[in-house]
Amino acid sequence: MDADPDDHIEKCRAYAAQQRHGHYFSHESAALIHRMPLPYRHHPSRVHVAVFAPHWPPRMNGVVPHELKSSGHRVVTVDDLACVSPEDTWAQLSGRLDVAELVAIGDFLITGDEPYSGRPSPLGRAELERAVRHHGRRRGVHSLRVAVELVRYGSLSPQESVLRVALVRAALPEPELNFRVTHGGRLVAMVDLAYPEARTAIEYLGDHHRTDADLYRADIHRRERLASIGWNTVFITAADLAGPVPRAVPLIRAALKRSSRDLCTPAPGVSRA
Repeated sequence: MDADPDDHIEKCRAYAAQQRHGHYFSHESAALIHRMPLPYRHHPSRVHVAVFAPHWPPRMNGVVPHELKSSGHRVVTVDDLACVSPEDTWAQLSGRLDVAELVAIGDFLITGDEPYSGRPSPLGRAELERAVRHHGRRRGVHSLRVAVELVRYGSLSPQESVLRVALVRAALPEPELNFRVTHGGRLVAMVDLAYPEARTAIEYLGDHHRTDADLYRADIHRRERLASIGWNTVFITAADLAGPVPRAVPLIRAALKRSSRDLCTPAPGVSRA
């Protein structure tokens, strides 16, 4: 597999230089071209190329050929590379990814970089639902149907999405995304996930939070600020998301139980983004 998405995209560019008419990048290759948060274990080493009838799929080393039905698919160009549209690529991955991974990509597709740039994503839930209908007979469509119902706008990382799905599937309430906690009209913190009524904040910490001294200190100070107004903070790492029953679920369930005695008391200064 290609560890660096850019390395794989360069392979795609080399293939595109052959100027084969009617050939489009698809599946995992299209996912990397669209910059989707594709799990590392699914990064391809070979280039996925699709054609529509009556074209013949390529037969050559280093290429995974696919023959698609022309009806319903949308083709786009990204950085001069012709590929299957983001929503159709998402659907193509349904036989390979689990529900949480599909939700993470769906969140990414409908959120885009709008929280940073202010530019809305060109895709919304309607486009994902269209893709589900069009790909209704493909392997993995059950996961796709479950995933589209769990897709939400506003997730800023695939880990946030995976954690949210784990909580919902464990029958816990769905947390708020990127929640702004204020007190006395002042912003105290914006947290990854939150249960405002329980005054519980959930923060996902990647390895860079451990190795970057400034980030590490900022995490501590944010937790202290939240604690000062009665909020409990639960830090979650990648290890807490591993396994069929992620350790994050009982950790957060326990935190909510500790806060249950305060559920009927309005949290001080809570406001929504």
